[in-house]
Amino acid sequence: MEKLADIARDYRQVKNYVYQRYGGIHGLSKIYPGYTVQNEMTQSGLRTRLGLPAVYFYCAIFDALGDIKSQWSYTKARVEKSIRKHPDLTPEERHYLRFIMKQSKCFEAVLSGKSPVVNGNWKEAYENLRALVDAGRLDQYLRRQVRKHLQKMHTDVADGFSVTTKGYRYGDHGIYLSTKENRKRVFIPLTDGNRYERQIHVKIDPAAEKVRLDVPVAVKMKKRVDYCSEVGLALGMIEMFVTDRGSVYGKEYGIHQTALTEYVWTGQVSYRRNRRNNPGRKKYYAKKTRLEAALHTYINAEINRMLETEKPNVIFIPKLPPVPMAGRNRRLNYSAGMWQRGYVRKRLAQKCRERSIELVEVFGKDISNACSGCGALGRKEEGSFICDDCGLRLPEKQNTARNVKRRGKDQKPQNEVRGRRNDSEKFYGRTET
Repeated sequence: MEKLADIARDYRQVKNYVYQRYGGIHGLSKIYPGYTVQNEMTQSGLRTRLGLPAVYFYCAIFDALGDIKSQWSYTKARVEKSIRKHPDLTPEERHYLRFIMKQSKCFEAVLSGKSPVVNGNWKEAYENLRALVDAGRLDQYLRRQVRKHLQKMHTDVADGFSVTTKGYRYGDHGIYLSTKENRKRVFIPLTDGNRYERQIHVKIDPAAEKVRLDVPVAVKMKKRVDYCSEVGLALGMIEMFVTDRGSVYGKEYGIHQTALTEYVWTGQVSYRRNRRNNPGRKKYYAKKTRLEAALHTYINAEINRMLETEKPNVIFIPKLPPVPMAGRNRRLNYSAGMWQRGYVRKRLAQKCRERSIELVEVFGKDISNACSGCGALGRKEEGSFICDDCGLRLPEKQNTARNVKRRGKDQKPQNEVRGRRNDSEKFYGRTET
């Protein structure tokens, strides 16, 4: 156990070294895809000073890089939210800031205080944007926001480490793990006879003298022959899904969602009014958990029913916009904020992966206002879409779903594929031994 704990402490030290050296603004240009960091860490001499085998050293580097990338994704999301909610920014200024954030070289240059260099087709667009705004002031605003939200990472936890296949072997009803001593391994008896050939994570508990191995399990996804249709979906708060053919799935979705929202809203108001004399919130949280479980069960059941009925090969869905800014009606704001669209999207993506279905996101601007027949802008009346140009009249959500399918088929060759697996590819989950 002491030998394993020694490896875990060195593993932590390597991660903290990477956090400190590459977790800031000046490390942004090196973390994608990460081989620059790997080469510099090799030349740093840290592995030699620690005496840590390569099977642990490079796992620690890429574990830390994954954490840094996640931190940058979080930071960009928070900066984007600040830009969206800033009341004094004009549309042109917001467009400029988002342009800088999406162009990685521009973003790195602005954060480093350098002049961005844009090449190719984006050069003219960048120059036109820069002429419309006070670029210096906006660049400074962007730097302030990044400094505000970006956090330097550090860990004090030394309870485990990852190891590649070269760092272990099976035998004698157990596993032999490499140690810091040359050509010497520590033996750990296992509770099962499973054997894997992939990177594993070793979790140690010195107090209980136990070791846990976390192993990603590979499951082959088979393509179902009878799943061959293409389906466009419109998502809603009352009816969960409406297809381009007019089929509705999740008719009671709004009922479950409203029950949860109203209960939480009422509970919050009551708690604020009677905070001094409130006996506790145990029953409140218990019922809230039951309502959430009922909603999630219904969502999963309706997604399964939709997939089994439509048998899609490809599903097109609109890319959902961010939650709108607060309006005057606080109750409606609360309902919109509690909309379980993220959970619906996550479960749909998961179930598509399990069935090897391609899930394609479609650009959603004005997708509900355009006519699915002629493309002209129409009007909505009492849940129906009416086009005055061609005379088309359809349920509003069905018209949206038809637009989703049409746009998806037009952009599909260039679109990023999400959720598809063929017979030779694998989906990874996690289990424990």
